[in-house]
Amino acid sequence: MNYIVKLSSRITKVEAAALKVLVASVLVLMVINVASRALNSSLYWADELAINLMVVFAFVGSSLMFAQRRNFAVTLVSDAVSDKNRRRMSIFVQCVNVLFALFLAYATWLWFDPLTLARNGFQLQGFFEETYNSVYQEVTNTIGVRRVWFFLVMPVFAFTLLVHSSACLIQDIRTQNTLDMSK
Repeated sequence: MNYIVKLSSRITKVEAAALKVLVASVLVLMVINVASRALNSSLYWADELAINLMVVFAFVGSSLMFAQRRNFAVTLVSDAVSDKNRRRMSIFVQCVNVLFALFLAYATWLWFDPLTLARNGFQLQGFFEETYNSVYQEVTNTIGVRRVWFFLVMPVFAFTLLVHSSACLIQDIRTQNTLDMSK
């Protein structure tokens, strides 16, 4: 169990560093874009790359917020109940987060369908003909990069969310057990 908490801590450090790089990259791309438009020479690829990087950093940032328990919450009910019930509610919320992460991992598995891709010898056309799924073939409009490289944030997010939510759940259960034993 300690392994999951330690792994979550390590992932959090990587996410924080990655988030800084992503935010700085988007900022640089926006400055380049503004400057190029001021010079009447728009760089459309800068717009598209900035948008795709913003989506990636939204997922990385969301995962980091879950790890730090800074996600948005409506506390109307939890503020009105006892500490014991508040801790129970926190355990319930973390269970829901774990279930959501598992569902997201499953949905991502279905979307990427790696077994069918492997069965087709990693031939993208054969994969598309069998599944009508173009996830691996879609190309960005201006930068000419396959979108799958940006879509890969989804399975990574599902994994990190699962680790962070599991770590938070473990910590909540330990806190609940410690408080129950001290009485």
